[in-house]
Amino acid sequence: MLGWIFFFALVAVLYLFWNKQQQARVLALQVVRKHCEQQNLQLLDDTLLLDALRLRKRGAGWRLIRCYRFDFSSTGDERYTGHIHLAGRRVEQLELDAHRIQ
Repeated sequence: MLGWIFFFALVAVLYLFWNKQQQARVLALQVVRKHCEQQNLQLLDDTLLLDALRLRKRGAGWRLIRCYRFDFSSTGDERYTGHIHLAGRRVEQLELDAHRIQ
C-alpha cells in the first residue's frame, strides 16, 4: 500500500515540475519574441532550448533558475545566439550575442 502511495506522490510531483517547466518556457518565449520584435530581430526556429537548471540562494530560501538559449538573426543571413534566465516568473537576464545592426 505504501509503495502505491509513494508512486502516485512521485508521479504528482513530476507532473507539477513538468507543468511549471512548460509555464516558464511559454513565458520566456513570449519575452524573447517581444524583445526581438522591439529590436527588429528575427527569432529563428521560434524555439527555446533549456540550457541549464540551477539552484541559487535568495534570502531565506532557494530559487530555481532556468536558463534558455535561442537563435536570432538581424539580417537574415547570420545566426546569433541569445540567452534568457528566469527565476520563477521573473526575468533575471536577457542577453544577445554581438550582432550586426541593419
